[in-house]
Amino acid sequence: MDIEQLWKNTQEELRVVLAPAVYQTFVVKTQLVSLVNLDATIACSNAYLCDLNQKRYYQLFKSALDNQTKNNNTLHFVVQEIIKNDDSQNPSLTPLFSYQPKTSSLNHSQAGLHPKYTLDNLIVGNSNNFAYAAAQGVVKNPGLSYNPFFLWGGVGVGKTHLMQAIGHELLKNNPDLKIKYFPAETFGNELINSLKTKSINQFKNKYRQLDCILVDDVQFLAGKEYIQEEFFHTFNALHLAGKQIILTSDRKPGDIKDLEDRLVSRFMGGLTVDIQPPDLEMRSAIIQQKAQEKGVDLTFEAVQFLADNIQSNTRDIEGKVQEIAVMSLAQGHKLVDIDFVSAYFSSQNGSFSPSFASTSPKLNSRHLLSVCAKYFNVKTGDLCGSSRKKDLVTARHITAYLLLNEIKIPLKEVGDLLGGRDHTSIMHARDKVASELATSPQLKELINRIKNSL
Repeated sequence: MDIEQLWKNTQEELRVVLAPAVYQTFVVKTQLVSLVNLDATIACSNAYLCDLNQKRYYQLFKSALDNQTKNNNTLHFVVQEIIKNDDSQNPSLTPLFSYQPKTSSLNHSQAGLHPKYTLDNLIVGNSNNFAYAAAQGVVKNPGLSYNPFFLWGGVGVGKTHLMQAIGHELLKNNPDLKIKYFPAETFGNELINSLKTKSINQFKNKYRQLDCILVDDVQFLAGKEYIQEEFFHTFNALHLAGKQIILTSDRKPGDIKDLEDRLVSRFMGGLTVDIQPPDLEMRSAIIQQKAQEKGVDLTFEAVQFLADNIQSNTRDIEGKVQEIAVMSLAQGHKLVDIDFVSAYFSSQNGSFSPSFASTSPKLNSRHLLSVCAKYFNVKTGDLCGSSRKKDLVTARHITAYLLLNEIKIPLKEVGDLLGGRDHTSIMHARDKVASELATSPQLKELINRIKNSL
C-alpha cells in the first residue's frame, strides 16, 4: 500500500470514530508525508493545527495509523503545505460539507418548514451527537422509535433546526405525510380565535388529523389552563393513533413551572434529550459553514480566533460571521485572516470587547477565583499553582470553565489568572468540562451550586 492510500484509509477510520466537526477541523488538513522505521511524519497546514493535534489528538491519530499498518508507530506533527493531487478522487481530503441550497419538488412550506433547516447543513458535534442519532431513529420509524421526542436546551443551540430537519426527512421519505410545524404560542392563539369565531371543531380537526406535529417552545403553554387542556387532548389523540410528536423547550419538562403534571408525564413518556452549547470543534465547523454561506473565506487562524472567543450559541456565531462578511465584502476582502478579524472585533464597531466585561460589579474574575477556591476547600494560590493533584486539577478545570462562560474573558487572560498556563491548556479544560456536563448530572448540579454562590 502506498503512503497516499495508507493515509486515506487512516483518515477514513478517523472519520468514523470522530464527530464530524472534529474531523472537519483537525483531520482534513493533515497528510502523511513519510513513514520510515515506524516513525511517521504528519504534515499540518499551520502551526496552530500542528500544536493542537500533537497535544490533544495524538493518541487518536496513532491508534488509527497503527490499525492500518499493524505496527506500533511513533508520530511527529510538522507544519508543511498540504499537497492535494486530486480532491475529487480523494474524499478523505475534501470538506465534509459544502453549503448548496437544494431545490425540492416537495411543498415543504405547507408544513411550515424553513428550507435552510435540513440535516444536510446541520453541524453535528459532541453537544448534539446523541440528539442527532435519536433524530435518525425518528426518521426511520416515525411514531414508533421515540414518541414523543422532546428536545430541550438554551437559546440558539439548534433545537428548531434539528426538529425541522426531521420534518424535511419525513417528507422526503413520504411526501403524502401530513406534517405541521408550529410554535406552542401559535397553537394557543389559534385556539382562542376559534372560540371567538365558534369554529372549535375545525380547529380540532386541523391538528388531530396530522401525521406528525413539530411543536416549538412548549414552555409557553405554562400557566394557560384551557390551552393546556386542549393540547393534552390533541396530544392524546395523535399519540394513541401512533402519530409522531416532536417537542422543544428551553428546559426539561419537569422544570417547566405551572405545567400540568399530566402534560409533564406525557412529555417524558418518550425520549427526552438536551442539547448543550457547541464546543470548540463544533463552533469551528459552524463558523466555516456560515462563512461559506455568506461567500467569505476565513483562514484557519481566523476561524480558531472566532471559535475561541464566541462561546455562547449558534445564533451568536451566525450573527458575528454575518457582521464580518458584510464588512469584509464592503472592503473588497474575500479572504479574511486573523488580522482582519482581531482588528474588527477590537474596534468599537465590532462591539465585541464588551462581551468580555462582567455584567455585575461583584462578578469579576478575582471574586470567581475566591468562590471556587472556597468551594473546593483549597487556597487560591494552590488553585492557580502548578500542582497536578487530581482534586486540584478538577477544581482548576471547573474554574477555567466558569471564568470563560460566566465572566467571558479571553482564553489568554484565563491562562494568566490560573498560573500562566497557555491558551491550549485552558481550551482543553473548558472542553473537558463541557463534554462531561452532557453526561454527568452530578457535575451539572455542582456547577450550578457554584454559580448560585457567585
